[in-house]
Amino acid sequence: MKRRPRTLRKWCVLAQALVALACAPASQAAAQNPAKSPGSSGTPFVAQELGRATMALSGRWAFHPGDDMAWAAPGYDDSGWARIETGKTWEEQGFRNLTGFAWYRRKIVLNAGTNPDWTLALDLPAVENAAEVYWNGRLMGSSGKLPPDPVWYEALGVEFPCPTCGRGQIVLGRPESGVLAIRVWTAPHTFFSDPEVGGLTTTPEIGGAAAIRDLMGRHAARWLEGSLYGLGLALVEGLVALLALLAWLRDRKQWMLFWLALYTAHAVLLLPFNVPDLLSFRWSYGLIAPVVCLEDVSLWFLLLYLLNLRHDPRLVRWTIWMSAIAVLGDFGDGALQLFHWTTWPGHVFLGWDIGLTIPALLVEAWVLVLVVFAFRRRLDGARWLLAVAATLVDVIQAVSDWGGAGARWTHWTVAAVIGRPLFTLAGSAFTAGTLADSLLLVAIVYAVWRYQAEQGRKQSVLDEEFRNAQELQQVLVPEALPAVPGYRVSSAYRPAQVVGGDFFQILPARGGDAATLAVVGDVSGKGLKAAMTVALIVGALRTLAETTGDPAKLLEGLNRRLHGRLRGGFATCLAVRLQANGDCVAATAGHLPPLLNGEEVSLPGALPLGVVAETEYATTLIRMRAGDRLTLYTDGLPEARSAEGELFGFERVQALAVAEPDAERVAAAAARFGQEDDVTVVTVAREAQENVPAHRTAEAVPVQSTN
Repeated sequence: MKRRPRTLRKWCVLAQALVALACAPASQAAAQNPAKSPGSSGTPFVAQELGRATMALSGRWAFHPGDDMAWAAPGYDDSGWARIETGKTWEEQGFRNLTGFAWYRRKIVLNAGTNPDWTLALDLPAVENAAEVYWNGRLMGSSGKLPPDPVWYEALGVEFPCPTCGRGQIVLGRPESGVLAIRVWTAPHTFFSDPEVGGLTTTPEIGGAAAIRDLMGRHAARWLEGSLYGLGLALVEGLVALLALLAWLRDRKQWMLFWLALYTAHAVLLLPFNVPDLLSFRWSYGLIAPVVCLEDVSLWFLLLYLLNLRHDPRLVRWTIWMSAIAVLGDFGDGALQLFHWTTWPGHVFLGWDIGLTIPALLVEAWVLVLVVFAFRRRLDGARWLLAVAATLVDVIQAVSDWGGAGARWTHWTVAAVIGRPLFTLAGSAFTAGTLADSLLLVAIVYAVWRYQAEQGRKQSVLDEEFRNAQELQQVLVPEALPAVPGYRVSSAYRPAQVVGGDFFQILPARGGDAATLAVVGDVSGKGLKAAMTVALIVGALRTLAETTGDPAKLLEGLNRRLHGRLRGGFATCLAVRLQANGDCVAATAGHLPPLLNGEEVSLPGALPLGVVAETEYATTLIRMRAGDRLTLYTDGLPEARSAEGELFGFERVQALAVAEPDAERVAAAAARFGQEDDVTVVTVAREAQENVPAHRTAEAVPVQSTN
């Protein structure tokens, strides 16, 4: 495959050389005036026995730079023109720095005895960059499109056309002698122009239309045979990309799979660039840099994961910066094709092309930086293989591109040397780059397999920890509630994950009035850390309940024990002392107030637990009469969210508190709506007593804290 844009070595020296050359006007053929070979336009190309055969129009053609439609006429005298060969660029034959229009002319003499029952056709394989074919003064076809709106084609590393694309074969008509004139246009130079460009870079062939089609079929077979390994490798990478993408879509947290899918997808994205005559130059030159940028950036982030480098914040941050520079340079360079740059004066496009390409090329050596950091760590066999393969690929690409970028001015040959085939197998040529890319793919797949196995083992350990935490939490969260004199109590606990950060306890309170403590709370955060905090709080609650029955003193004791131990977190808590006579005392530490018969009980505000060490909490008396119901809950209930984004809200909570006497039904309603956080609900209903009338009203008044 032809080289792709990569890092440029000694770019400062090269840039100076380019600026110096850009200031000089392009040399025209008239100024160079290469020596003409003897002979005149009367020396024809004699074609014999063409019906079922083809003949290469080799030899020397009349050639002249410039553009004049009179040069298409068969009677035009071209004896004063230069003579050059096809199959070579015109720069190789003395016409240095020639861009724009030039004409080729050749007189063709057919054998008079040839059977006329066939159609004469021309195979025009490769042209730099576009051409029109005139036969006896008539326009018969073209390759690409000439200015003012030029369209031309370039396939990376392909020396013959694609026969299925409808370009190449040009029908000349009935077999007869005549003059073949080819009007050729070569685009202005780009940063990645070859040292020798311009003109008919392959020799045209003439023959019967059927024979020309057969010839093009052989070209197609050669292309397919030489592309089999590349196509197979691309299919494998495409399959890996698809599987990685599907796996990532199932688990969006596995970003390594995302970068793997992005990296391996580049092989499929590069396929159109290797098919002859498929992409016009504007599309190929405009898209190749963004595609290579996608490959490079995805490889960087993939290596961060596979080489265990993503835990280094500075390295991650610098990788992001390098990615930004690469994206700006490569996508900016590609965006130049949105403009009609072939009409720009002087070397304006070339200057922009160089200026945008060089920064993007320089940062592509970031792979080596990542590998150096990886070598400083302890690597297993899979990661060593990956590091070595990534280094080989980057070095080969860098040497090729440092030698190839701007090669028409530096005349460095290292890119051509390193791109030579090492051997051929089943028609496919294998270069150093091909072998390194194959090794890197194997190394990546192997490293990903090892990485996934490691992650699976870690996940198993984590799952076991969660199961242990869940078992611990099941012990801490009461399943069977104790009998509470004078009340009917129900509870519901629904964690959003395997374990949660909510808690509640129904504990006998210290004192001789058969009182009971109902405590509900919520720890900031979710998951295992919150569950461990819950274990700490529940243990402290049970200990404190043996020494005090005052909700305020209970919260103050909890606050002192939690301060400095939550690492920036906090916990809210609501404690209610239930007395048999219906007098209940409540205290809150930043928790949602309870609902009494669906109406919010007014409690004084207070800080959550663990924020300030010496926080004092106040108590409030709630008098409950027969039939009254007190509902304690956590914020996961009103904050339940539907698929459309609607919150469950306090109004629904209040309505449920009135309509549903059972806590489990209240929690289930929130879960059906769309639970996002842990949900805990405790309902306390005052039972009817003898000689005590039932009431649906209650009062709450502040009281002093007592032990």
